[in-house]
Amino acid sequence: MPNVYIVPVLLTAACAVAVTTVVRRLARRRRARAGADVRDRAFVDHLFRSREPERPALTVPGHARDDRPDDRPEPDEDGARRPHPSENLTPLLPTHLTAGYLTGLVAGGTPVTHVRTGSPTGAGGLDVLDFADGSSLVVMPGDPEATTLIEIALSLGRPVRLLGTSQIGGGWTLTFGVDEDTTYALADRLYVRPPA
Repeated sequence: MPNVYIVPVLLTAACAVAVTTVVRRLARRRRARAGADVRDRAFVDHLFRSREPERPALTVPGHARDDRPDDRPEPDEDGARRPHPSENLTPLLPTHLTAGYLTGLVAGGTPVTHVRTGSPTGAGGLDVLDFADGSSLVVMPGDPEATTLIEIALSLGRPVRLLGTSQIGGGWTLTFGVDEDTTYALADRLYVRPPA
């Protein structure tokens, strides 16, 4: 009779080992993904930083600081001074809020105003799409075909809007309305910088 109890105990132990192994693998993947998000966030923050190194203010002995010329940008026609892109940057949205923010851009019909493309060394290509509300969307890796179509449409003065997004298997699909047509972009990661 003691052998009758050994089989269920062995099955329970085997199941416990299997579950423990799966949980450990998931934890390792989660840690690796969190590390990748931190590296990507550092890269994107670097992208939005000013390219000019900060220099200490120069003072000439015997002259007040007010005597030096003002190197701030001139006000626009409407009298408002436009800030440098590196001034007062808001932090990136956490990744779990990205989908909700993009849904808001779609619902509001916020137009795309500018596209910046780039392919930094070692990081793959990326595209930065600027919206009329002041927010930016970083698409990694960039989609050259979609970006080219959007750039052409913007240069011709045609409206470009984000029509929809969906998240599929860890990646993203973006649908843009370019004039009367649509173009699609695929991305592994999206980062949103809301307006300041």
